[in-house]
Amino acid sequence: MSEEFLKCQLGFLGNTEGSAYLSQGKSTVSVSVVGPFEPKASKCMYDRATIDVTFRRKTGSITVHDKMLEGIMQSTCEKALVVEQYPRTTIVVTVQEMQDRGNLLSTCLNASCMGLMNSGIAMHHLYAAVSCAVTEKEEIILNPDESQINSSVAYFTLVFANSETRCLLTSHTTGEFSQKTYIDCMDKCYAASKEVFNFYQKVIKRSSIFN
Repeated sequence: MSEEFLKCQLGFLGNTEGSAYLSQGKSTVSVSVVGPFEPKASKCMYDRATIDVTFRRKTGSITVHDKMLEGIMQSTCEKALVVEQYPRTTIVVTVQEMQDRGNLLSTCLNASCMGLMNSGIAMHHLYAAVSCAVTEKEEIILNPDESQINSSVAYFTLVFANSETRCLLTSHTTGEFSQKTYIDCMDKCYAASKEVFNFYQKVIKRSSIFN
């Protein structure tokens, strides 16, 4: 993945602990992170932080599909954060779609990871999401565009942790595919996730220089 494909600005929002503005291909997402802060008593958990992820569309109301995407973001963030370090608090992550031209879920997930990194909240691991499409001829296309997604027979978004061994955190799939196709897609997406992690390092290093 080239730096033309991935572009990010950290800390661009005020009154937040962390924020990220990420362009991934032609899709763009902004993320804000607020907290940890003391929540209402009804949301308080005595032994850990409560994570509240909200996804917002650029226009229009949230659909059932959007709520499913929100749930995937929520579970991925919860796995990554050291919630036990912040008992009786809430951490709010707001994901705002700016432009959707394909691979929106992976863009949202990568933006949320960068926003959390920028916040300084303790994390077990970073995570990187990669999407791919499978054609009728069983060709695997990484980071497909809208037309490639629409004409594909299967579409995957896979999320990996930056651990020493391959650790698949989240898997979202649509369409029909064989076990071999799934494994082949996982191999390609895992290799591509390393490039995303390298991009994270470059952005953090660049941000620390300017700060």
